Order: sequence, then C-alpha cells, then structure tokens
Amino acid sequence: MDAGTSHIDTTTDLPRAGFWRRWLATIIDMIVVIVPFQVVAAILFAVTVGGVQMNSGLFTSCAPATTVPKALDPPPPHDSNFATNCHVSFFGATTGATLIVGRTTREGTTTTTVRQGYMLDAEGKPINGTSLDWIVQLAFLGYLIGMVWKTGRTVGARIVGVRVVNAAQPATPGVPLDKAFIRYLAMAIGVVPVFAVLIYQRIAVGGSADAMFTSGFFHWFMATGGLAALWTLVLIVQIARKQDPVYDRLAGTAVLRN
Repeated sequence: MDAGTSHIDTTTDLPRAGFWRRWLATIIDMIVVIVPFQVVAAILFAVTVGGVQMNSGLFTSCAPATTVPKALDPPPPHDSNFATNCHVSFFGATTGATLIVGRTTREGTTTTTVRQGYMLDAEGKPINGTSLDWIVQLAFLGYLIGMVWKTGRTVGARIVGVRVVNAAQPATPGVPLDKAFIRYLAMAIGVVPVFAVLIYQRIAVGGSADAMFTSGFFHWFMATGGLAALWTLVLIVQIARKQDPVYDRLAGTAVLRN
C-alpha cells in the first residue's frame, strides 16, 4: 500500500469494541503493571525503612491520626479539623504511608475540603522520601504503547477479546509506533489544562494546599476540571455507541472485537 492511501480507513464495516470491554481490559492491564511494582515497593519500603515507597496500589486502608507532628513542611491548611493516616499494602506488606491533614467546611449545601499530604516512614514520622509512583505511570504508558505497537493487544485486550489496529491496514498485526504514541497522547488532550494549572500553581506556591486553593486558582481549577469531565463524557458516549473516539480518529486507529 503506497503513501497516498495510508490514511484510508478500511475498518468501517468491522465490529468495534464497546465501553465495558475496553474498561475491563484497562483494569486488567493496570493490575499487570502495578503488581510487580508493588512487590518491589514492599521490599524497598522495608529495606529503606520507608525512604522509598509507592502510594498507588491495590489495597489502601485509612484511619484517624491520633497525633499530628509539629512543624510540617509545607504547613497544613489553617484551622485543620481532620488528620488521617493511610497505608498502602500488598498482601500485608506495606508499600507506602501517608499522613493527610486538612480542613472541611460547609456553607449551605456546599462542602469544601482542602488537604495536604505528607509521606511517612516506617515509624510514622514525616519524611522527604522517594516515590515510585511516577515511574509506575511511565511504565504503564510504555507498556500500552509497546504492546499496541508490537502486537496490537495488551494482556487485558487479549483476555477480553479486543485488538487495536491500524485503520489503513487492519489485517497487519500491531500498529505503527508513531500511531501508537499519538493514540495515547491524544487520550490526554482533555486533562492537559488541569495538570498545567496544578503544576503552575504548585511551583508558584511551593505545594501549600492553602495557597493553592485561594485567590483565582480555585476558579481556574474548576473550569479546567469541567473541561476534563466534558472530554471524558464525550469519549465515553462515543465508545458506548461503538464509534471511534476522538483519539482513535486522530491516530488513525480502531479498536475491534475479535
């Protein structure tokens, strides 16, 4: 097939995968990636006494904190009225621990919660430790792109009976690397403004929760959050109708049932 026909969609009459198949495949893939990291995190947490940890996992338990350490950095929200200790574990082995201090206020029917999180060591003391969570996120993205590029199927997709194809050449296993990359990058279009606002404000105020939810930031956060919710809703509706969502159209890909 020459370059002049490389963008022609030849999958128009092929059955698309619906929402629940895609959702279940994603859950399975998350487990496939997270479990090995949780094993590593449990070992590193024990070896480093909490200095290295992972706070995204399969099992999380929280309980009210009996005491709140003084001189927390950054300071907790003023007039804080709750504190919670949360532990992430993998079959009983701790992989991460966090102290959450915050303030919940109610005005009429509106409830507002501002919270600040602090990493805890194995003894429950606040520390400036190292988180593995960003590595897990990058690994998950790399896993998705790599599997779709090479085979068109992740482990989850294979189990539920779906595959990602190049719309121009659906019979060919896998998807060109550039299309696989564009596909997953395009998924995040709607949430980019939220992360941009959060990152800017975090840099500007040094991570203080009180400062982040004052002045005009909260309005910007709500506006971009609304855009992200709308983007997500549009994608869900398109997938539920078994149409190619925006990101598949941009990438020139399609998700088909076997």
